Amino acid sequence: MMVSLKPESGSVKGYEISPAMRAVLRHVFLNMPWNLISKYIDLVVENGMNLEIGFGADELERVSAKTVSDVVGRMREKGCRITVHGPFWDLSSGSIDHRIREVTQSRYGSLLDLVEQIRPERIVCHTGFDPRHHRGHCRAWIDNSLSIWEPFVQRAETLRIPVVLENVWEEDPVLHLELFEEIKSPWLGFCLDTGHQHSFSKTALDKWLDAMWPHLLEVHIHDNDGASDSHLPVGYGTIDFDYLFNFLGKKGISPVLTLEPHTVEHMTGTLAGLAAMASFNEYVSARRGGPEPNGG
Repeated sequence: MMVSLKPESGSVKGYEISPAMRAVLRHVFLNMPWNLISKYIDLVVENGMNLEIGFGADELERVSAKTVSDVVGRMREKGCRITVHGPFWDLSSGSIDHRIREVTQSRYGSLLDLVEQIRPERIVCHTGFDPRHHRGHCRAWIDNSLSIWEPFVQRAETLRIPVVLENVWEEDPVLHLELFEEIKSPWLGFCLDTGHQHSFSKTALDKWLDAMWPHLLEVHIHDNDGASDSHLPVGYGTIDFDYLFNFLGKKGISPVLTLEPHTVEHMTGTLAGLAAMASFNEYVSARRGGPEPNGG
C-alpha cells in the first residue's frame, strides 16, 4: 500500500482528504510493507499515522535491526503507533514436510529477533493452513503447527507482545479455535480479516464473530464482492461492515482496526467510506481516543 498524505494541501497526490476522513485516521492503523517505508516516512511522521509494518523473508534477511529501530523510533517520536505483520509467502506452520516447518520456524525466529528490538503492539501471522492441500490430514497439521506456535507464543509472552493469527484460506473458525484451546495463552489471539472471510470462507461473518470474539485482538478492513480478495475500499463490495461495528460495540471490545488498501485511491475511498458510516462513528465515539489494544 502506498501512502502520501500531505497535510499542507489536504490531499493524497491530488485526492482530497476531508476533516472527517482525517478523523478516521486517528482510530485506525494502515498496513504498509517495509520496502515502502523509506519512500513515505516523511509523510507518515508528519501526520502521526499508525502503521502495521509488513516484513517479508527478504527484509528479515537484508535489513538490520538498528535500521528498523531508528525508523520506528522516528515514527514514535511523532506519535505513530506500530504493529508488525510477519512473513507468510510459502510458509506453513503445520506442514507434513519437516523441512518446510524448519524454514517456517526460522523465519518466525528472525521475526521475533526484530520484534524484540522494536516492541510493536501486535505481531500478526498466518497459520499457513490451506484446505485444498491440508484438509485430509488436519489433525496432523494442527499437531505439527503446535510445535511452531507454542514456543513462538512463549517467547512473545516474555516480551509482553500479543500474537494474533489471521484467517486466510480457513473455511471456518475451527482450526483457530483448536489452536487456541491447545495453547491457552492470553498472549495469543485472533485477527479477523474481513476480506479473506468474505471471499475464501464458507462460513458467514456472524458465525465467525460469534465464535471468535473472545479472542479478537485485531480486524483487517477491506472490501470485496465475495468473488475474489480484491482489497476494495469499504463500501465498494458487499461486506456488512455495519454488522461488524455494531457487533464490536455490543460486545464492548476494542480490537486494533487495520486498513489494507492496495492503492492510494482505495485508501482514500476507505477513509471516506468509514467517515460516512454511522455504525463506525458510533463505535469509535464510544472508545477512548483511538485504536486501543484489546487484551494482552
